[in-house]
Amino acid sequence: MIIDSHQHYWQLRRGDYGWLTPDAGSVLYQDYMPDRLKQELQRCGAAGTIVVQAAPTMEETDFMLDLCRHEESLLGVVGWLDIGGADFEKHYLRFRADPYFVGIRPTFPATVDGNWSRYPQLLRNLMLLAEDGFPVDLLIRPHDLPTIAKLFSHVPKLKAVINHLAVPDIGSGKLDPWASGMLALAQFELAVCKISGLATVGSGGSLEASKAAPYVKHAVEAFGTERLMFGSDWPVCLQAGSFMDMLAMVGDALPPGLTVAQTEAIFGGNAVRIYRLQVNEKTE
Repeated sequence: MIIDSHQHYWQLRRGDYGWLTPDAGSVLYQDYMPDRLKQELQRCGAAGTIVVQAAPTMEETDFMLDLCRHEESLLGVVGWLDIGGADFEKHYLRFRADPYFVGIRPTFPATVDGNWSRYPQLLRNLMLLAEDGFPVDLLIRPHDLPTIAKLFSHVPKLKAVINHLAVPDIGSGKLDPWASGMLALAQFELAVCKISGLATVGSGGSLEASKAAPYVKHAVEAFGTERLMFGSDWPVCLQAGSFMDMLAMVGDALPPGLTVAQTEAIFGGNAVRIYRLQVNEKTE
């Protein structure tokens, strides 16, 4: 069973994608809706995907949830909420009532010194999510790893989902300080990672599994196969290759010797467990 734990859909006319401009390139600056991915999902026998926020608005979360009700390949939404807002709990509970709302990817303040105690409301909101076992996606980079480790120490039971392996500099071939930072995060038992975005975000558009392999190997050693998930990052990945290309690249980048069960967990089973997906009901 293949489940893509990380992809996006957007419509430019919605107007809340501040990062999507003509300068982003013609490949990305266009509408991407389910009809453009469905054929590839069917070709590889994917059970479905999780669509992740691409705009920092609750309106986009509503937009994605509505897509789920009309598109059978969509299994869940990782939306956006103001993690530091005093009204966070109200909005969270409203979205939480929707069975397709399976995670959030909020915007965190820049905290260079790691002094998260300056954000008591944020910590209270994260504690609410930790108590509920609700996944929180984090879009971070290697320089963020020490401060995120300090954040996790405040909320050690947070079900944190690190996107794109925290964007290692694959093009440089250097593992540290990224590798040591990831080891620190792996000490928190509920922290997991997505093997996603490696062909674009971290390697300048390269699509070489051999370059990504050392980073994927380190992630497997640090987190174990039960705490890793495949993600295509479609359509962002189109800057380097297709959905099928991403699927093949991640498969080729995995270290040799993994069992069938371990590989299947990375490519689908872990996403079902971590995001508590209702796969059978959706796909039958």
